[in-house]
Formats: sequence, structure tokens, C-alpha cells
Amino acid sequence: MIRSKNTSHIIAMARVLVGICSLVLSICPEGILAEETASTFTDALKKGKAHIDLRYRLETVSDDAVPDENALASTLRTTLNYKTLTSPCGISAFVEFENVTIVGDDEGYNNAGAGSLWNGVTDKPVVADPMITEVNQAYVSITKIQDTQINIGRQELVLGNVRFVGNVGWRQNHQSYDALTFVNKSVNKTTLIYSYVHNVNRIFGDNIPMDAQIINAVVDANEHAKITGFTYLLDLRRNSQAGLSTVTLGGNISGSHTASDNLKILYCTELAMQSDFGDNPNSINANYYRFEGGAKIQGKLTVKAGYEVLSGNPTDGSFQTPLATLHAWNGWADKFLSTPTNGLKDFYISGEVKQGPFGMKAIYHNYTAEEGGGKYGSELDIVASCRTRWKQLFAFKMALYSADTHAFDTNKIMVFTTFSI
Repeated sequence: MIRSKNTSHIIAMARVLVGICSLVLSICPEGILAEETASTFTDALKKGKAHIDLRYRLETVSDDAVPDENALASTLRTTLNYKTLTSPCGISAFVEFENVTIVGDDEGYNNAGAGSLWNGVTDKPVVADPMITEVNQAYVSITKIQDTQINIGRQELVLGNVRFVGNVGWRQNHQSYDALTFVNKSVNKTTLIYSYVHNVNRIFGDNIPMDAQIINAVVDANEHAKITGFTYLLDLRRNSQAGLSTVTLGGNISGSHTASDNLKILYCTELAMQSDFGDNPNSINANYYRFEGGAKIQGKLTVKAGYEVLSGNPTDGSFQTPLATLHAWNGWADKFLSTPTNGLKDFYISGEVKQGPFGMKAIYHNYTAEEGGGKYGSELDIVASCRTRWKQLFAFKMALYSADTHAFDTNKIMVFTTFSI
């Protein structure tokens, strides 16, 4: 396994920085900065902005793993957040309260909640939306340094295409991180992100303590290419979770080329390699790659084809992305939330059309094993949506998974609406 000699020093430095920034918050007097967005701390607090977000979803699941009963989950997610203005010394704060309520029968599905949040249902399929009330986000932002923002506290992290780090925004209880994050844009067309994470608050209501370092660099090279490089060092502190302690190095390049007034060519290439890290008891030597190409026609129709591979075998382990928004990848039926022992190959094609407030997208997946090439199954995903003049979203979403050797046939139908005040 790999353990960097500098890891403990970096973690110690991150903890010291948390203390220093906390000290700045407590002693920073008014009027230090030349540029002010609020004349006093009182104004910064009083003149901030509040938002209420509502999302109701009705989700049904038919899973042959539980052949006698279907799941029916009727849930409402409500968030209330408040962001202050920036104070005279370059500090602002953001807090967000989150509530997930069951509308109707709270035993209509297995909610997969952690500990006391679990509803005890075992004879129905899982819909991972436990009833919960919590502080989803609570962080302080410091913008004292030019072109730099420092966030301290509980926050959602959404990096790039969320293949490696995301907030699991589809589920009603979002994933958040207790972290110290630096975002710097002092280099032209470049965004540098460093985040030290000591705890992840998961969608099930539990948490994963860790010493993790998230390093991301994004360069908007030109209108045709965006280049991203990343390093993710995850050192999970619980012995039962140490098998997910890994170091991942990789990058991607994506962009488009205008072929004509009505045609734009799209492309993306992403590569990564992963090995064991920290106290991982296993030996990991796994790779990831994705190639995607497509076209956007007349600004309305987008078609794509892609090939994604997460390697795996019993000797070298399998490529895992435990902090990702996994629902966005490898099918909405959620059959590949962890990579199988023999890895995963996902060949997919998609078509998306947008016309005014209406949109529709369909994706077909074909899944096979990376080691041995055995066929896992296939899936068809469809979503249709409409956004009203008052900015409310109505949507219908469907996932139809047909199993060969992995999991069981599963159908999901999801109807939801979102509204913000």
C-alpha cells in the first residue's frame, strides 16, 4: 500500500489552518478591507438573502430481488438557507437547513436509513430517502486574499462532472463535507481547488470520518478545450471502511468544435489510475478511462456515444469512486453504485432534445465485465421535463434495467417537481 511521508504533515497543516481562520473570524475588526459590500457586520447579517427550495418526488421501484412487493416513496425535501453579505473584513456566512418528510405511508419502501433513521422495512425495494432534519451546510467564506475564496465548515462539494466528488444531488438528503476548501483564480483561465475533508455526511444519515485531500486544477484553454487534472487522496479512519482508502490521479479534456452554423462536434477523454493508500489492507492497482463523442445539431438536438471502463479483478482490486454522485453514472436504476469485482465496461448512447421550456433525454447502456467480458445487463433511461413561466420544474423519469448476470431486473418510475422562493 502507499502512504506518503508528507501526508501527516499536510493534514496537520490543514488543521492548523482551520484554527488560524477561526481565529481570524473572532478578532477581525471592522474596516480592515478597502473594498466593502456591507458597511458594518450588522448590515452584513441583516441584508443577506434567504431562499426556500422545495422538491416533491413520487418514486416507485419494482425489483425482482424483492419479487412480491413494490416500493412506493412519496417524499418532500425542503431547504431553508441564508447567505449574509460580505462583512467589512471580507467574511460572509452561509447556513442551510434541510428536512426530508414522508408524505403518506412511511413504510411503503425500505428507506436504507442509518441507525435509528431506518424505517425497518425489509420486504420492499430500497429508495434511499430516509426522513431526516439536519444542518446540511454551515460554512464561513473568507475573501480577504485577492482571487481566492476560503470556505470553512460543512459544505457541498461539486467538482466537474461529479464522477469523483459530488453532492449526490438526486437523493433528497444531499451529501455534504466537513472541510476546509481553497479556490484560487489568480492564474489566467485557471481555477485551482484544494480541499481538506475530515468527514463526509452521507445520504443515509450516517458519516464517514476521513483525512482526505481533494486537489483539482481546471484550465479553460480556449473555446475548444477545457483541461482538468486531479488528485484525490482518501484515508478513511474506520477499520471497516479502510478498503476504500485510495489515491487517484487523473485528468480529462473536453470541448467542442463548430463545424457549421448548425453543427457542433463534442468530445471528452478522461483517464485515471488508482492505488491503495493509508491503512487500506488490500492491494489496489486499478485504472479508469472514458471516451465520449457527439454532436449538437441546430442548438436543439444533442447525440452522444461513450465508452467508460472501471477496471477490476480479484488480484488488483476494482476502481471505486465513493465520493461521487453515482446516480449520474452507469444508469439511473443504481445497479452499479460500487464497481463489481471484475470491473465494469459501460457502452452508452444518448439523445437529448430541448425546445423552449420542454426537454427530453434518453440513454441506453450496455454493461459487461472488464475482466472476462461477461455480460452484466442493459438499461434504458428516459427523462422528460417542463419548466413553467414561474420557474417551477415538472419532470418524469424512468429507468428500466434488464439483468443478465448482475443484480435483478429492476424498473423505476419517478415523478417530481421543484420550486424555489
